[in-house]
Amino acid sequence: MCLTRAVAASHNGPGVMGSFTSEQMTTQRAEGLELKLARIRQGLHLYEVARRVGITPARLSQFEGSHRRLPPDLEEKLQAVLRLPRNRQDSDA
Repeated sequence: MCLTRAVAASHNGPGVMGSFTSEQMTTQRAEGLELKLARIRQGLHLYEVARRVGITPARLSQFEGSHRRLPPDLEEKLQAVLRLPRNRQDSDA
């Protein structure tokens, strides 16, 4: 999964879509869909993944639906739980 750190780093508010550029919105939507598809492919329910990473199912749903920005610490937890590759930008450095 390639979750862009730039989106999380540009966080200036409480995670509202209005603070995104159109490119960031497209990236955020793709990342949310990628999370959801990874979860579904593994046969995991929303509440199972949320419990494993220590958040509410509602909050995970907001990330999957691209309504909230994914913080870097939670990104790492989700990558581990969903067995997704680390951010390519991090591995290139």
